Amino acid sequence: MLIGIIGGGAAGMMAAIQSRKCNAEIQIFDANTDLGRKLSATGAGRCNISNQHANAKAYFTDDGHALGTCFEAIPNAKVLQALEEIGIPSAASEDGWVYPLSYSAANVVDILVNNLQGISLFHNTLITDIQKQGNGFLLFPSDRSKPHPVDKLIVTCGSPANPQLGARGELYKALEDMGHRILPVRPALTPIETDPLPFHKLQGVRLDAEVHLLHGEQEIAATVGNIIITQWGLNGPGVMDISHFLDPQKSEEYSLRINFAPRCADGLRSALANPALQNLSPTTLLKGYFPAKIVDFFLKQTGLGQVNACHTLTPQQKELLLKATRDQRLRVKGVRGFKFAQASVGGIPLAEVDPSTMESRICPGLFFAGEILNVLGPCGGFNLHWAFLSALLAAHGVQSAITS
Repeated sequence: MLIGIIGGGAAGMMAAIQSRKCNAEIQIFDANTDLGRKLSATGAGRCNISNQHANAKAYFTDDGHALGTCFEAIPNAKVLQALEEIGIPSAASEDGWVYPLSYSAANVVDILVNNLQGISLFHNTLITDIQKQGNGFLLFPSDRSKPHPVDKLIVTCGSPANPQLGARGELYKALEDMGHRILPVRPALTPIETDPLPFHKLQGVRLDAEVHLLHGEQEIAATVGNIIITQWGLNGPGVMDISHFLDPQKSEEYSLRINFAPRCADGLRSALANPALQNLSPTTLLKGYFPAKIVDFFLKQTGLGQVNACHTLTPQQKELLLKATRDQRLRVKGVRGFKFAQASVGGIPLAEVDPSTMESRICPGLFFAGEILNVLGPCGGFNLHWAFLSALLAAHGVQSAITS
């Protein structure tokens, strides 16, 4: 029995390690010289491997019920246990983001690779076509060399996100030819480009904000998180987490409404009314809540930059100032694309996969794991958690298929 795995990333390596229990020969085919290239760059090099708040409702997918079945089959603690059993213990930060105790993505990749002893690794082997052969499959490399026959196949080759790290998304056509639908693949967890005005002097400002994505006047999505103002638009989890809702063909129809005071609006209102603070200038008072650059922006926008003391502000002026902190609008120009995307949305519909085994409902013997499936989580370890969770399910599914 020969198990083939296309893709040597987080999902592919975990699927291979867990598939050892099948007592079968295992082969990994990866287009890069080194396995785990995208994994080595995650979490700013610290490798945010999971999140304590990972659950089916936190993800975007075409089949929420199926995703719920996945999470019921393997609880979060079991995913972390599987990682610890191969040498990757972890701990959670106060906000629930889970990191390896080494805080090193390079170490995580090294440990995964060292767990692949006895597994055949085909580096620099880009598989571009798959054909069914009896109960198995033939895998065709891009160099047109001899095809590789396998009995069971796990596809974990990811998406086109981050092409500079070797991502390609090369198998969609082959999988479509095998009978699967391919949902439109779009960049996700990517920065949003906007009109530079009125924030053109605020480059580098970083703060928490509530961001609403509007199509016309209809709200499409909203999130609260850290954002970074840049020369071309907005970066950071606060915008990246909603970037996949943008239709690239209609970018000019979208806008962002930004609340820069999602957690301090009540405190700021109270401060403006506090008798003990009335001799402070609006500049000084606002600097207790916001970075200096954006304070200057608020005051210039409202025409209150020359006011020396809060007690001279009229109630209307105070409301105007509060509104400036809570309601800023930016016209969207587009997203920064796959090159800057951490993930993608689209691909193989989760509805076409058995959620308890990750086996294709279209083609028996074919399994999926990771980003090739239409499952997307927010920033914070959710997508690596899905990679490991789906890999565990696929490995268990292959084992069941072999023994049944």
